[in-house]
Amino acid sequence: MKYKINKKTNKKTITFLLMLFLLLIACCQDVSVQATTKKGVRNVSAKTTDTSSFYRNKEKIYLDSSWKYADHAKITSGYAVMYTAKKNRKDIVIAVNAGHGTKGGSSVKTLCHPDGSPKLTGGTTQAGAIQAVAVSDGMTFRDGTAERDVTLRMAKILKKKLLAEGYDVLMVRDGKDVQLDNVARTVICNNVADCHIALHWDSDGLRYDKGAFAISVPKGLKKKKPVSSYWEQHEALGAALVKGLRSNGVKISGTGATAIDLTQTSYSTIPSVDMELGNQCSDHSDRKLEVLADGLVQGVNKYVKKHIKIAPLRDYKKNGGSK
Repeated sequence: MKYKINKKTNKKTITFLLMLFLLLIACCQDVSVQATTKKGVRNVSAKTTDTSSFYRNKEKIYLDSSWKYADHAKITSGYAVMYTAKKNRKDIVIAVNAGHGTKGGSSVKTLCHPDGSPKLTGGTTQAGAIQAVAVSDGMTFRDGTAERDVTLRMAKILKKKLLAEGYDVLMVRDGKDVQLDNVARTVICNNVADCHIALHWDSDGLRYDKGAFAISVPKGLKKKKPVSSYWEQHEALGAALVKGLRSNGVKISGTGATAIDLTQTSYSTIPSVDMELGNQCSDHSDRKLEVLADGLVQGVNKYVKKHIKIAPLRDYKKNGGSK
């Protein structure tokens, strides 16, 4: 539109048109700024679906006192370590818990169950007890090797293979000693990982290697919280790992599962299992541990393919929730 200005056009009209023109320019700039701001918000939000936005490689992760059940833990000064995959990242975190290895853990006790009810089956702690050993010392292999040393070697081998598969790995115990009891370890896993695998060898007094098995959930424990909401996931993870071990030629004990009331299971709010990879008579050479690790990775892949289509960690972090 053209405005023809002549002598008859008064100053008021010119001033009005000039102000209108400036107002239109200001409105256009405001719209541009709003569009840019909204675009920026979308970009930031998109990053929340990537675990790298929350944890760096080799980041130390301590127990957060605000996490559910954290107040039940007694040994809490230690930390877990996050390792992130460099290639083909699946955005799924597998917690690898090398059993035992907490100095002084056998002299401290924690509640067997969050509700303070008695333990249902025997083990390191007898059935009927209200409190369990915070972290036991573990057994000793027939050749004199401490179980805690073998579980750490196993964890490191498994970590390497899981990273190669594209999983991020939360090493619950990354050295000879970690000052985290079984409750603290479990609570950290609940809030950081997508599933939790504890590594152990059984102390059964036998004079032969009976094979590996998963610890399943006793019937009575399935009715207690939080177990009632997660026991099927625990057992599905255990079954997948046993299947992976078996397919890799590892000897399996009996049906591959034995029901025991564990602190780990009692406090877990993610798929969680204690894997007993043999007993005190088992071969624990590096070659054998490599075979076991390959079987466990096969099992993890089977479980993830069937049960984890979208990593729970992503949804949890995206929604700002708390497990």
